[in-house]
Amino acid sequence: MPAAADGNDSDDDTKKLNEEIANMAALKKQKKEEEEAERLSKLGTNITSGGAGAGVLMLTTKPGDATHFPKKGDTCRIHYVGTLEDNTIFDSSKARQQAFSLVLGKGMVVRGIDEAVKLMSKGHVVKLTIPPMYAYGVNGYPPIIPANATLTFEVELISFSDFTRDKDERGK
Repeated sequence: MPAAADGNDSDDDTKKLNEEIANMAALKKQKKEEEEAERLSKLGTNITSGGAGAGVLMLTTKPGDATHFPKKGDTCRIHYVGTLEDNTIFDSSKARQQAFSLVLGKGMVVRGIDEAVKLMSKGHVVKLTIPPMYAYGVNGYPPIIPANATLTFEVELISFSDFTRDKDERGK
């Protein structure tokens, strides 16, 4: 005759079942985190401080020369196309066929573009996903930019010049 089951077998089975459930939950959480990391990597690399997805995401679509990088105070010529979350284009230097000039770090563009351009090299083309805090904020820029808008920009660094350095090189 088999031995009568005591309460310990039932407790062991419950413990094993609980461990399996906990392991399954941990694997599910890990898979979800990996999927989110994969999704964000397709949007680009977070180039600003903050958690993943909290800052400006930059994705290279065409590498630059990887040699010539602008510095704060340089005058940069860029082409850009700005779109809203519904893919509506709200501004484009390309459509005007005229590059936009900005002095890097002087706040002449939204902060997200300033942050990106300083990391770009000549000829570099990137796609930027810019959250409200690095763009037009909670108020937006009515009627063009809605409140709390996350914006997407394609930006190309065409050229840049440090007029102070250029002046010194000419001996003037």
